[in-house]
Amino acid sequence: MQANIKLFSSYTKANNSTRYIAVLEDNTIWWYMPGKPWQASPMEGLPANIEITQIVGYAKGNDTRYVVLLADNTIWWYRPNAPWQLSPMEGLPENSKIKHLNVYLKQGYQTRYVVVLEDNTIWWYMPNSPWQSSPIEGLPTQATLHQADEMIADIDTMPMEIPNNETMPNSLSQENIEP
Repeated sequence: MQANIKLFSSYTKANNSTRYIAVLEDNTIWWYMPGKPWQASPMEGLPANIEITQIVGYAKGNDTRYVVLLADNTIWWYRPNAPWQLSPMEGLPENSKIKHLNVYLKQGYQTRYVVVLEDNTIWWYMPNSPWQSSPIEGLPTQATLHQADEMIADIDTMPMEIPNNETMPNSLSQENIEP
């Protein structure tokens, strides 16, 4: 039976070759390059008994980088032939829980992390700087989403005019319409 792949990421290197990264159920990390067999990635530097909850792989120049989020809410990064390193968390709200992690290169070589916390705030990080919050003004809040749902429900049950001047709820008038 095949190993259970818990997490998966892919990316292309500067030479346009593809790479896959898989985190197995036992939290080991494996990588693949077409034409070669899968290989285990070193875990040196990571804490013992980890649980990886997210992984992102990317190419920085001709080098590979992995960034993982652990269940203890720490972020670690890896490059070949070096041990894993803990990423700084200074600037993030204390005891915050990361819900989503994304990583990209700005202008092709400057690493950036972007996270969404459980309170739905968005934060970004670049090496040698503290985390900074990003504005969320303009995104709807739960209250405005709830109000919109109520408005749609009200509209759906409003009477509407039909050709013979009889009325019926909108929801009934849609029954015989084909998609």
